[in-house]
Amino acid sequence: MMRRKVPSAALFRYVFDASSLINIERHGLIPKLKQLKDMVLMPKKVADEIDQPNSPLSRFIHSCPEVVTDLMDGEDQEYLRVRRQPGIDDGEAAVIAVAIRRHLPVVIDDAKGKAKAESHGIQTLRWTDFFAKKS
Repeated sequence: MMRRKVPSAALFRYVFDASSLINIERHGLIPKLKQLKDMVLMPKKVADEIDQPNSPLSRFIHSCPEVVTDLMDGEDQEYLRVRRQPGIDDGEAAVIAVAIRRHLPVVIDDAKGKAKAESHGIQTLRWTDFFAKKS
């Protein structure tokens, strides 16, 4: 009996916040991000935040729609709970909700959002750390 091989990238996904994606775009690294797309996940709220017409991030989102996720069962309630906390915007709340419910690390550069994610027990890293781990 032949076993199906599970793609390893699917086991190691990271939830990206807008702050890190904007920094990746500013540094011209969208092509490198595209190579790692199997490791990239962003809530729809983050995708909506960064989807500016004709931008490299917009082209990335539209050429790799599998990186965008809707909130799944239970994540919407988690999102609302986190969103009510001071200093958290829609995208950060969605990132934290997805990370909590799916037990995934977060790539985030915003200091307040990073601190909030860590206060929920979520592993965080900056975009530079993400690329350093993948090089």
